[in-house]
Amino acid sequence: MQTVAEELMVTLGARPIGVVTPVKNNRQAVDLRWAEDADTGDVRLTESFAAIPGIAPDRARVSRFLGGYLPEGNQRTAMATQRDIAADDLFGFLREYGGSLAGALRFHEDTAAASYQRMTPTMLRRAFDEATDRHNLGAREDSRSMIPGFQPKILVAKLGDGHWYQPHGSAHSTHILKPARENATPRLHDEFYGHELARAVGLASFHSEILKSAGIPYLAIERYDRRLNADTVEVIHQEDSAQAMGLDWTSDDAKFQDPRRPRDRRRASAYAITEVLAALDGDPVGTWLRQLAFRVLIGDNDGHAKNVSILHQENDDRVADLYDAVPNLFQEGRVNWDMALAFDGVFDHRNLTRGRLLREAESWGVARASRLEAALDDVFDRFDAALDSVPFPHAGSPAVPETLRWNLNRLRSGREIGVRS
Repeated sequence: MQTVAEELMVTLGARPIGVVTPVKNNRQAVDLRWAEDADTGDVRLTESFAAIPGIAPDRARVSRFLGGYLPEGNQRTAMATQRDIAADDLFGFLREYGGSLAGALRFHEDTAAASYQRMTPTMLRRAFDEATDRHNLGAREDSRSMIPGFQPKILVAKLGDGHWYQPHGSAHSTHILKPARENATPRLHDEFYGHELARAVGLASFHSEILKSAGIPYLAIERYDRRLNADTVEVIHQEDSAQAMGLDWTSDDAKFQDPRRPRDRRRASAYAITEVLAALDGDPVGTWLRQLAFRVLIGDNDGHAKNVSILHQENDDRVADLYDAVPNLFQEGRVNWDMALAFDGVFDHRNLTRGRLLREAESWGVARASRLEAALDDVFDRFDAALDSVPFPHAGSPAVPETLRWNLNRLRSGREIGVRS
């Protein structure tokens, strides 16, 4: 009978920094004990994860932070069932899947074995089927990788020869592959178009492309928290803003602002995310406003706290690339037009205006109005140019290009976005 680990080593990249242990009678919590010689190098850890090495951090905050690395919804339930653990067993998930997470933290018993297997079209098809039907990220029995989110996806690596490889053990991935959902192939192309626009506007730098395998279209997305050096995958520390805010990882709703109780500090808001981002390097507030405006322009109602991240590199902490920005709010017959976060108290995308975006940003109290206006006008100008220069995929949803142009023109004119007639 295999012995179940009672503690896990924690490493940041290749640096050991501590040990995590389960909490008796509380599956949703863990304890972190810093190593006496813990050294994070030039990477700064968030206050939500740790305060001072050598001093035991707060159990609740650490648990909420680490729980933020787990998958969500059906994926968490399916992956728990696959390894015979409870869906809210935080230590169990770190033990079973903590070998390769978003960012650079790893959880393991010892120096975990890692290897790669080149994927054939049949293997890729099987992984897509499992990710779609079983909601398990296409994980193999020895897989120790996981990533947050709801949408079916698999984690793979593209090594020096340009082929896809399946990571085994604690091997790291370099790409996320998303298969087209049944009868929803245009949505895959819409998402790719969102990526292309974000790159053209200057809000993202990662590469993505639509590919096919065995007749199945899929979206291949380069991970911005990974770097390939020869055939070695290097990891970059990152966290999402839900983790940085210490939001409840067991709730699928905490990452959204609550329209019924918009001031609830247990839920996300644009203001609360700004509090987390404002102290970062570069121009975090301007970047954050540009990202918010971009999501409004494309009609993305899924810009929640887990889709806003911080990238921690050597002596440099910045707002991460814009990701998971998808044109959603254009389908006929839509009932709910609410955005993930409110702007000047307004959730309904149809009622948003340039003035409401500015008033929301001004309410943060961290930048002059003239600077915010300049950032907003800049992203409008860049978006205008991107609509002219970025070709729309022929297999995408036909309503998207003109709807995005409508959104831009309405905002620029100072009017409410409304609905394109």
